[in-house]
Amino acid sequence: MEPYLTRQSVVGCLLLLRKLCLPLLLLFSLTSVALAADGQASDAQIRKLKKDIASLQKQLSKSEGQASSLSSKLRKSEVSIGRISNQIRALDKQLSRLGSHAGSLEGKRDKLRNELNKRAVSISRQLREQYKQGHQPWLQVLLMQRDPEEISRMMRYFGIINGELANQIKSFKSRLEQLNNTETELSDTEQKMVVKRRQLKLERDDLEKKRKERGRTLAAIQGDIKSDQKRLARLKADRQRMEKVLKQVQRTIDKAALARDGKDFRELKGKLAWPVTGKIRRGFGSVADNIRYDGVWIAAKAGRDVKAAHHGRVVFSDWLRGHGLVLIIDHGGNYLTLYGYNETLQRDVGDWVSAGETVATVGASGGRAQPGLYFAIRYKGKATNPKRWLTRR
Repeated sequence: MEPYLTRQSVVGCLLLLRKLCLPLLLLFSLTSVALAADGQASDAQIRKLKKDIASLQKQLSKSEGQASSLSSKLRKSEVSIGRISNQIRALDKQLSRLGSHAGSLEGKRDKLRNELNKRAVSISRQLREQYKQGHQPWLQVLLMQRDPEEISRMMRYFGIINGELANQIKSFKSRLEQLNNTETELSDTEQKMVVKRRQLKLERDDLEKKRKERGRTLAAIQGDIKSDQKRLARLKADRQRMEKVLKQVQRTIDKAALARDGKDFRELKGKLAWPVTGKIRRGFGSVADNIRYDGVWIAAKAGRDVKAAHHGRVVFSDWLRGHGLVLIIDHGGNYLTLYGYNETLQRDVGDWVSAGETVATVGASGGRAQPGLYFAIRYKGKATNPKRWLTRR
């Protein structure tokens, strides 16, 4: 079943392309300047690229706000959901690390306690033997003590720490200090975990709030679309303009560095790993609302990692109407891969990524009804069937 809201694609392209064709051309023209032909861009070039992209993103936000208040609300909701989801993801990782550390400390603590108990028994036995053999009065005082630290203080007081017994007591004291330090560190770690859990709860509550806001906005968008069927014809024209823009985009991007394994992108046809595990629910070339689909829609669980198909440089990482949170990677040789509908974006413009590296997480942004990944491949601005590039399953 088509995983889209009624007429959702209308919202995806309507008015946006009319206002954004020029900025999109600007984006990739600037990209071609910023990326050196050999892929080894200088720090200054990267800074300039990011500055230009930031300027473009401001234009995108302004144009989208003028085009539709509902679309602007959707953008804000989905960007917030992405930001909060990233924070939750980071907190989960921190809690996991703290939990592992706490477990390690507990094991260390238990081991030290067992070792100290054995050493205490051994030292006590030796002291009793010395007392029986020599009947030293100071031993009677020591044997009356139960606290290891008190025993150590008494030994120093009498000045009788010597020989093998003295070494054992010294080692005992060292282990006792380790135990105290371990218990202190464990207590601190557990307190940090309490704080992180509180933060996590607040973030999840905030995420739920933002998701409800998004739901209300989508409901309003549905009603708005149903009230104006004339937009469908305009959508077709806008889609054609979009294709023209993307072709121009491809012509302006310089060749990036080859993959680290030495393979050019074009050599990997039929060998690319899937960006996410899932089933294709909408195939390349399928038609809905008289619009031909230029990628594939892979149904997948929300929050699942999205992997880069190949080594390359991120040239776009932001929200776009109709496609939600989008990441575009330039692989050189006039090849681009596009990843849309994401819940979060894990990489920024200018970042180099490796094949199989996590670049985003699966979501339903852009007004989708169900979570999944939009994945597309472009060669010289022309859409190509991604399934022919991916490994068979």
